Amino acid sequence: MNALEVSDIGRVFPVRGGLFARPKLLRAVEDASFALPRGGTFGLVGESGSGKSTLAKIILGADEPTRGDVRFGERVFGKQSRDADRRWRQRAVQAVLQDPFGSLDPQMNIGDIVLEPLRIQKSGFAREAFQKRLDELLAQVGLPAEFKRRRPGELSGGQRQRVAIARALVLEPEILVLDEPVSALDVSIQAQVLNLLKDLQDALGLSYLLISHDLAVIAFMSSHIGVLYLGRFMEQGTREDIVERAAHPYTHALIAASEPDAPDVRTIGGEIPSPLAPPAGCVFHARCPAARDICKSVAPPMQRLTATHRVTCHFPLTSKA
Repeated sequence: MNALEVSDIGRVFPVRGGLFARPKLLRAVEDASFALPRGGTFGLVGESGSGKSTLAKIILGADEPTRGDVRFGERVFGKQSRDADRRWRQRAVQAVLQDPFGSLDPQMNIGDIVLEPLRIQKSGFAREAFQKRLDELLAQVGLPAEFKRRRPGELSGGQRQRVAIARALVLEPEILVLDEPVSALDVSIQAQVLNLLKDLQDALGLSYLLISHDLAVIAFMSSHIGVLYLGRFMEQGTREDIVERAAHPYTHALIAASEPDAPDVRTIGGEIPSPLAPPAGCVFHARCPAARDICKSVAPPMQRLTATHRVTCHFPLTSKA
């Protein structure tokens, strides 16, 4: 059973270039579909500008799709959603963001930061119940109880991110959206935070949507992976499908970026194009080392390589053509 299903999501933003200019359409996400298994982790990987954070905002309810819908069990979110479902999502789907300092109020102490969502949702709680919940959460994320009186500026980056995780857990959510949760941390601290997230997932039965530009982080955490480029899925599959049997040249490029010494991977140059003017045909063709003439004019179909593995490419690297 899936905790989350995303179906044919599109998000288009009108962008005006000048006072009298006709708006251009920025297609941030195009026909995105994926499923997050209950208790599992779906990793969204791609460069900056690939549409990862736009998808995250739609799932969190901070933005609405232009088309398509998001389904949490029987609850469906699209152009029209029920108020009761929106209130459920405010509790059940929580976020941990990239910058643990920017997301924490420097004037508040750690105890108030962690408990703030609970005080808003359940103002009738007794003080003793609040304090008991706070102590439980700090222990769960590996922070001493006396940290509740400190302020964010007194903590290290890793400790601040543990506070952000505790705050996300205070309402007992079912799904966490982890948007680049370790990219602002030192490499030695990254592993500690990722292992903490794994332990919490096992203990609490959480489902994670993990977003990162780093395929190594995604591969370490995820049971399923989607590779995004200019708002489109280039490849999807299980962790083994993507890491061990990568079929799209862009996926190979991400592997090369995360593991420079890995064999049989191809690097790419250049930068991701503007979503205001995506290339014709395959949106990746201008940077693809394997591109042929058809790639420049015809958008590739999605091919199902196995029951779990899909790729959007005319000539996937498993092909003998």
